[in-house]
Amino acid sequence: MMNVAIVALPNCHASGVHGVMDFFTVANFCAQVPGSRDAAPFNAQVVTVDDQPVRGYSGAVVTPTARRSDFQPDLIVVGSSVEAAVSLAALDRTLAPAIPLHGWLHQAFDRGVVLASVCTGSFVLAEAGLLDDRVATTHWRAAHLFRARYPHIRLEADQLLVDSGQIICAGGATAFVDLCLYLVERFASPSVALACSKMLVLDGRRVEQTPYMAFYSQKAHSDDAIRRAQAWLEQHFAEPVSIDDVAAVAGLGTRTFKRRFKEATGETPIGYLQHLRIEAAKHRLESSREQTARIIWGVGYEDASSFRRLFKRTVGCTMEQYRRRFSYVTPAA
Repeated sequence: MMNVAIVALPNCHASGVHGVMDFFTVANFCAQVPGSRDAAPFNAQVVTVDDQPVRGYSGAVVTPTARRSDFQPDLIVVGSSVEAAVSLAALDRTLAPAIPLHGWLHQAFDRGVVLASVCTGSFVLAEAGLLDDRVATTHWRAAHLFRARYPHIRLEADQLLVDSGQIICAGGATAFVDLCLYLVERFASPSVALACSKMLVLDGRRVEQTPYMAFYSQKAHSDDAIRRAQAWLEQHFAEPVSIDDVAAVAGLGTRTFKRRFKEATGETPIGYLQHLRIEAAKHRLESSREQTARIIWGVGYEDASSFRRLFKRTVGCTMEQYRRRFSYVTPAA
C-alpha cells in the first residue's frame, strides 16, 4: 500500500485537496477484485503544516486526517495556494505559511518519496529549492510570476503535466484530475486508471493548458510611455498598425521603443499585437456564430491562412476546434 500525503495550505483550492482524496478512494474501489484479499493500493491522508484545519480561499475548511509528523508518505501531493496567482507583491506573504514544510519536503525527497504539485503548489516546491535544474509547470495565470521569482527554473507553462522523475508538476487547479489519473496509472496500473476514468466519467488525460490560456497585458511597470502605447494598441489593434506608428504614440524612436516595450512587458510589440488579436478572435468564437473568415478580418488580419497558423500555434487548436470546445452560443436550428 502506498501512503499519500495531500498537503492543504491556507487559502488553498479546497475542492482540489478533497478531489485528490476522493480520487484515490475511487482508485481503491476500482482496484478491488471481488473475492480478492489484496490490500487497497493507496492510503491517502490530508496533512497541514501545523496539524490544524486550514481555510480555503472559498471559505471552506479543510481538516487534516493525519498528523504530519506521524505519517510516513511514499508520495506527497502539494495542493495549490491560490493567492500565488495574484501578484508578485503578495508572493512573500502567500508562501510564508509553507516555509515550515521545506525541511520535511527535503527529507522526504532524500528518502526517495515522490513529490507532486497541483497548480500553484509548484511555487512551494520551487521556494524550497526542489525544482532547481528541473522542468516545471504551474497555472498559466501565474506563469509570469513564477518566471520572475525563479528565473533559473525552466517553466513549460503550456504543459498540463510535467514529470521530472521524482517530482511531478500539474498545471491549473482542476489538473489534479489529470495528475491523479497519471499517478494511479504509474503506481497502480493502467487498467485501474482506466476504471477510474470510467467511474468518474472522465476523458483521458489532457496534455496542454494552451487552449485555456488568456492573455493578460503586463502593466505593472513604471514606464508611462509604454503604458500609453499599450492602451493605444488595445484600442486600435483591429486597424492597420505599424511599429513606427506605435512608437510615435509613445513619443520614442522605433529602436528605443522596441527595447523599452520588451523590458516593460516581456513581449515584443508585434507579439503583443498578435496576442490582442488572438484574444479578440477567441472572444468572438466563444460569443458568436460569425464566420471565421469575418472574425479574422475583424481583428485586423487580411491573410486568413497566416492568422489560422498563428492561432493554432498559440492556442494549440484550430479556430473551429476552439469554437466547438468553448462556444456558449446555441447554433441556429
